[in-house]
Amino acid sequence: MSVFGPVTPPTPAELKAQITTAMLDMAGVLEPVYDAADGMKRDLEERGWSPTVAEQCAGMWLASTLSTMAGGGR
Repeated sequence: MSVFGPVTPPTPAELKAQITTAMLDMAGVLEPVYDAADGMKRDLEERGWSPTVAEQCAGMWLASTLSTMAGGGR
């Protein structure tokens, strides 16, 4: 029981709205990270790296960055 009275769980529609809003917020937060990975890949290719290696490097950086963000920066 809450100080403000009983806590009722959200309805399925409310839960869907909360999840949708959270996912849209997360997509907006991650957009600069994805853009940075795309830019890294392009930069490596312009420097003469093969597209395959550039993709692997950018992908590894992206995965590491997303993992760091998911861990709260640790």
